[in-house]
Amino acid sequence: MKKDLFIPLLILAAAALGCSTIRDLAAKKDAAGANSSTASNTSASRGATTASSDPKADIIAASKKFIELPSFSAKTEGTGGSELKMQIDYAAPDRYHLKYLAGTGAGMETIMIGKQTYMKTGGTWRKMPVDLGSSVPTLRDSFTEEGLKTLTNVKFDGDDTVDGKSALVYSYSNTTPQGNYPFTSKIWIGKDSGVPMKIQVDYASGTLKTMNVVYDTETPVTIEPPVN
Repeated sequence: MKKDLFIPLLILAAAALGCSTIRDLAAKKDAAGANSSTASNTSASRGATTASSDPKADIIAASKKFIELPSFSAKTEGTGGSELKMQIDYAAPDRYHLKYLAGTGAGMETIMIGKQTYMKTGGTWRKMPVDLGSSVPTLRDSFTEEGLKTLTNVKFDGDDTVDGKSALVYSYSNTTPQGNYPFTSKIWIGKDSGVPMKIQVDYASGTLKTMNVVYDTETPVTIEPPVN
């Protein structure tokens, strides 16, 4: 059961930017305190983001803003050996709600709050004797500064829209932290928010061939223990 929960989280991390640790940015955030976090969230919601002469720096700036968000949702679709389609909600600091929408495990849900894990199968919630520990934060590891240092072939590809909202599009190459699978990717960064809105990934090898992730960073997320 632990493997079934762990794999989708790793896939989402690899689908994003291929980083391996969140500790450095998390420590910086804690040291800066709550006022710094609030200021960052406010700046992400005002003004307009524009492309600079350094596309890698643009992606790093968007990633830092993403790390500071108090919550977000993500819809993922992957193709390859088996279909992967999930809805993932996150609320700081350690709450996750995963809904398996298609493929293996379709209809199953998982809620993780700290070290507590709950799983819904057959319409019934059960508390599981599973502590995912350090595996869960990989959901956000994909936006850490350390991992972004390994990006190559970073380019600004122009303007586009995501769900009717203006975005800046960038492309790059990288490798996954688990397995060192090479991939190419595109990321859409919101002009109004300055945070990632969408990611598309193509893998050169491995079972997973493509992954699309669409983020909702505006709708509030609340995650509580389930009640049958």
